[in-house]
Amino acid sequence: MRTRNNTNELELYVVAGTHTVVLSMDMKNKPTGLLGFAFERKDGKTGKRIWLYGQKCFKSVIPDPIPGQQYPTHLHPVQSFLWKDFTVEPNHGYTYKVTPVFGKPKSPEYGSSEELQITTEPYLSGKHGIYFNRGVSGSQSYAERFGNERPNKMQGTKQKLAYEWLSRGLFEGLKYFIQSAEDRQQLRGAFYEFHYDEVLQALKAAKKKGVDVKIVYSGKSYKEENEAAIKEVGIKKIANHFRDNEVNEPHNKFLILCGTDGKALKVWTGSTNISEKAIFGQCNTGHIVNDRAIADKYLKYWNMLYNNPDKKTLSETVENLQADLSNTQIQDGITVFLSPRKSLNMLQQFANLIDDATEVVCCIYPFNVDKRFQKVFQEDKPYIRYILLDSHKKYNTFQTNDKDVEVTAGSYIKSPIDQWMKETYSGAIIKRGIDYVHNKIILIDSLSESPTVITGSANYSENSTTKNDENTLVIKGDKRVADIYFTEYIRLFDHFSFREWMNENREDFKPFLDETGSWINKYFDSPEYLSVKRKKVFKNMVL
Repeated sequence: MRTRNNTNELELYVVAGTHTVVLSMDMKNKPTGLLGFAFERKDGKTGKRIWLYGQKCFKSVIPDPIPGQQYPTHLHPVQSFLWKDFTVEPNHGYTYKVTPVFGKPKSPEYGSSEELQITTEPYLSGKHGIYFNRGVSGSQSYAERFGNERPNKMQGTKQKLAYEWLSRGLFEGLKYFIQSAEDRQQLRGAFYEFHYDEVLQALKAAKKKGVDVKIVYSGKSYKEENEAAIKEVGIKKIANHFRDNEVNEPHNKFLILCGTDGKALKVWTGSTNISEKAIFGQCNTGHIVNDRAIADKYLKYWNMLYNNPDKKTLSETVENLQADLSNTQIQDGITVFLSPRKSLNMLQQFANLIDDATEVVCCIYPFNVDKRFQKVFQEDKPYIRYILLDSHKKYNTFQTNDKDVEVTAGSYIKSPIDQWMKETYSGAIIKRGIDYVHNKIILIDSLSESPTVITGSANYSENSTTKNDENTLVIKGDKRVADIYFTEYIRLFDHFSFREWMNENREDFKPFLDETGSWINKYFDSPEYLSVKRKKVFKNMVL
């Protein structure tokens, strides 16, 4: 959902996803003596009003912050023209009241407030269901709530709460999809990692109630682990085919629901493997597409995978299902590109889509940043580009002189810093492997009339295009889908960029608010400042 209130001096622009609300502010004139903004939220169901809290304070008021302490924003206001609320529930109404704070830190004065009502998005609506796990095990909230313990070592209610907190609806969404299958319907799946007990048990339960379940799993990297779990749960009749023929990696993660007539109804896809690490640790996405034409393409693809074909045969099939398209040929709606393909054309087209953006691009690359994307990021462009990596390694390190490109990678607070508590990473609480971001996402002009969301299992690499079994969705012109992905991207980028900066600038870091008034300059003094361009993205958003 998008809305605005820009008739008065203080302007508000709000985008709501499922669990995240992003508020961008502006003022028609550069203010003098602004200490920051206070945020109040009213719950639309209970009527309860609360001040929202921040993690910085005025040193003249609190010279020695207590570790883990947060501060109400009407006393210690937010010194930014962008504010994020990560504590909302899906399909829920809220009213936000924003008040500019002036005066002195010890005696604040309040300007004229502005309000906006919003309703967060439900997980499922229309053709799309979208689920992002919390995926931020390296966080203050996890440290405060669960003491950085491993959830599989916890007991009873505490363990249940920890998994629910980490899942944030992703596991529940996958279980919902499986449990929605009825007697004599069919479930057809293809998975890379397929060894998380509770998902396998859910598929076994579906089989018991009369659902025809068949799974093809990776017969390469995770063959032994997959087969051990299949044997342990006792679903060999369900998962009795593996894929390994002439493929680098059988890297898909999708599940199709078919009717009693065998025709495809909808599909679950995204970046989430069937593993504890994927569902609860690293950042991941689950995406339901309730579109029979798209689901039918997945089903035809799955029928090929189930027979473990050679690469040439499979490539011909996937390109018959969806031929290559230029970036200008991709129309509003849903398009699925399956792999392996005969050429790298679509990889280049995804880079071309980024190249043709006008306001903002947001990307997550867990592994390789392909040379086609690097070329686009190295060119000087007038629009903002945000790039989120799992880590800074040689294979995804590149140089750019464009000041409108911001790159960050997964990180956590390794030692207590002032009021921030020590955190941990997902590998320490669940399992080694990708520790931070595993989503595969490209967002182009998210707040425009025709935003583009690219998501799925593929890592936007040469291997994922021509050598792996993969699936990639391109969703164009759907503002609801774009709003959910965009707000979640902001959540992740904000979380990791702060931690990366703090770890690199540990000695210089101060947890205090500016008391001189200079903090405001970067939002007004030059149209070339990234913070000014960011305000413009929200001011130009199409409702």
